Amino acid sequence: MNYRQQPADPLARAVHWSLLLGLVCSVLLMIAGLFLAFLKDQPRPTSLITKLPDLLRMAADGNGVACMELGVLVLMLTPVVRVMVLAVGWMARREGRMALVALTVLLLLAISIMLSVG
Repeated sequence: MNYRQQPADPLARAVHWSLLLGLVCSVLLMIAGLFLAFLKDQPRPTSLITKLPDLLRMAADGNGVACMELGVLVLMLTPVVRVMVLAVGWMARREGRMALVALTVLLLLAISIMLSVG
């Protein structure tokens, strides 16, 4: 049987599209940042931009390094979005046990992010 002939699960499609969209956005931001950094002859940074508002403002101003850092951040958050999509999908399907697992994973991810950021 051909792969294309099988009916696709809507939740699997939503997860697929969330991962694909995160990857594409990340790659586009990193490529744009690389071109901006070369065009504006921006030096290699000595430290990372640690505050999200500053990162967004600098990226909007055309700072290539900030665009690349934002691309990496989007890539890092893509799996989190995947878990969120799964949690919502399983709640919509009334699969409580799986939704609880996904929400527990989200809670653990949030705790780890909060502990790492400080």
